[in-house]
Amino acid sequence: MSYQRVLNAIHLRATDRVAQQENLDHPAFMRQVIGHDPWRDSQQAFIDTYKALDVDWIFGIPKRSVRFEPGESSRAGDDGVRYTEWGMTGSSWREEFACHDIEDVLNYDPAPLYSEQGIQQTIQSCRDDQALMGSSAMVSGLYYTTLFQFPIMTFGWELFLTAAASEPERFDRVLKDFADVSFRNVTAWANSGLDLVLLHDDVAMERGLVFHPKWYRKHLFPLYERILAPVKANPAMRMAFVSDGDYTLLLDDLVALGFNGFIINANMNMAEIARRIGPDHFLIGNVSTAILTFGTTEDVRREVRRCLDDARSCSGHIIKATADLPHNIPVANMQVYFDAVNSFGRR
Repeated sequence: MSYQRVLNAIHLRATDRVAQQENLDHPAFMRQVIGHDPWRDSQQAFIDTYKALDVDWIFGIPKRSVRFEPGESSRAGDDGVRYTEWGMTGSSWREEFACHDIEDVLNYDPAPLYSEQGIQQTIQSCRDDQALMGSSAMVSGLYYTTLFQFPIMTFGWELFLTAAASEPERFDRVLKDFADVSFRNVTAWANSGLDLVLLHDDVAMERGLVFHPKWYRKHLFPLYERILAPVKANPAMRMAFVSDGDYTLLLDDLVALGFNGFIINANMNMAEIARRIGPDHFLIGNVSTAILTFGTTEDVRREVRRCLDDARSCSGHIIKATADLPHNIPVANMQVYFDAVNSFGRR
């Protein structure tokens, strides 16, 4: 039922209850939901929890678990990656980057980052996860480095921003080469037979855009047109956009590029966006994870009702805690959140 519910939502068809997308990583709550220790078999614990909660859409079933000792704040992984405590899976971050100065950035060749075997393995993993979830939930593709994110992940914020601002013409060449890699990856997603792919690019921060809107329109979005073309050519597939922060100033540009749906973050105005583009697009969000974490149970109920009311103009609304559901949310608030979605979200 849940797979069908989210499929109806992304095609703007009626649903019995608001569809729900969540990224949950909360061992204490999982234990309460499934009745046993999730650490014994973390992958099965995620499957059982999502099914028990009737979550309609997930980005995949986590394959790793990272258990921290008391007092341990982070742990070294492979290839310059470190992990910070975050539920069962750990939050990864990189300490080493590919370049060390602007000239290295401007001469960088992203082509070796593409791996046909790698993208096909990622897509097959998505299919395998879908087989495990069955009709209980949709497992969608998530392509993380659409374009803006690629140099962030490769060079780090400082070198990326400095090179892009100081040598815009030379950096355009690097950005175009990143776009070529993404075009090949997105083409694979478009041919995957999946119903939905989520394209991620952190074009904004909490207080707004990283660059002036003109920068994105000149340097980024012309390259988006090529990257998105394979998905737009597939009438059976839907694509949604996600970014950190408030990207409202770019929303009209992203609509014009052909995105079918958007994750609307908690610091964006869902009511206004739903009125403006909700009749023709599905919108995901925009429950505040901060309220779930620091509010009372009544605050949580009010937040769910507020979100549903704000999204009323959108027949394809999919509710979501937009900063996910990590392990530090009080268990009582987690329970109230899911109860409120089930109670207030009936149609």
